Amino acid sequence: MSLQSLPRKRDTRPGGRNWPLLIAALIISGGSAKTSSIIMLAVTLALRGYKVRVFDFDHQRSASHIACAMDELPAGQGTVYDLMHGAPLDSCSVPYRYLVAPERPDPDNEGQMLPAEYEEIPNLQIVPGSRNVKNFDTESTQDGFLLGWFRDLCDDFEGDDDVWLLDLPASLSKLGVSVLTPFQEDDEILPPVLVTSKEETDLKATFEELAEMKRTQNANSRRRKTAPTIKHVMMCGTPTPGRPDAEGDMTVESMTATYSGHVELHKVRWSSYIRQQHRRQAPVHAFGPRNAAPIEDYNKLATALGFVDLNP
Repeated sequence: MSLQSLPRKRDTRPGGRNWPLLIAALIISGGSAKTSSIIMLAVTLALRGYKVRVFDFDHQRSASHIACAMDELPAGQGTVYDLMHGAPLDSCSVPYRYLVAPERPDPDNEGQMLPAEYEEIPNLQIVPGSRNVKNFDTESTQDGFLLGWFRDLCDDFEGDDDVWLLDLPASLSKLGVSVLTPFQEDDEILPPVLVTSKEETDLKATFEELAEMKRTQNANSRRRKTAPTIKHVMMCGTPTPGRPDAEGDMTVESMTATYSGHVELHKVRWSSYIRQQHRRQAPVHAFGPRNAAPIEDYNKLATALGFVDLNP
């Protein structure tokens, strides 16, 4: 392999700024693969040696559930909602962990239960989600300064994180806009698209709504311009020889014809392992074989995004 063909390491402080690279999973579509993709990418990057922090902005808190960030947390543990209202980032973050063994009867002590056991993943933290984020739009209408909370968090950051991965709800509400406002051209919106005609249509709507958001925000902003962009798209649930799907094949073909000249498309094969992450409260890396399709596919995606393995 020539030096020119080797992947270039991603700059995690583009332009010499003080806050990390920002990557958000977003598509204007409910029930997509946003959380699964954020979890897989976060663990992949952490295992490659990058310091990663996940922000769970969805009121359903699926990312927090998979990361065991709602189980046995200290009383008063901060959440993303507290962070929005001025709580320190470190007090609203917890180590990412996965479930090794659930609570179970103690064979040596009848009537007693052994506590659940967890394993932490180095280099990886999560800011737990909160159902209260549903109140953000109303609160920000009453207090316009709240809309700048995430930009302020970025400006004031003094840590050594490499990348922040953001699990966003399926709409560009005021909450979504507040989170995307600090995005610059080096940051990325990473849409996970289940390969159906509906989600292909939703991807088109996502492009359109992001463009409208940029026009509106930049027309009214006296600070630096916002530039959330889509450079890579994940085609999730793509058919495999063992699981053929004519609709999926048609969608992959259509998306390739429509978008391949504008963005990089990445196939993420259908896998039963992905479907088990929520129930197991663990990423595929913790229970799947090393050559499981999701692990292979998200490793390829990480490399395409410029996150070369720091621990080869």
